[in-house]
Amino acid sequence: MTLPEYMRKIRREMEMSQQQLARELNVSFSSINRWEKKIVAPSPLGRKSFLDFCKARNIPIPSEILEENEKV
Repeated sequence: MTLPEYMRKIRREMEMSQQQLARELNVSFSSINRWEKKIVAPSPLGRKSFLDFCKARNIPIPSEILEENEKV
């Protein structure tokens, strides 16, 4: 699973809109939309914001996402 796929999965499980997640991560709605559609990859800061969001809510992060994040 890629970070954009995981981001969409978590957002849907939390019943959040893209706009709501964007506010939580302090990014634009269009950034979330483009990340989830894999039009662009999240910036390192965007990736960190999402991973911090998950950690703060005790949402488990799959190892492949953590490994992918270390490569960036």
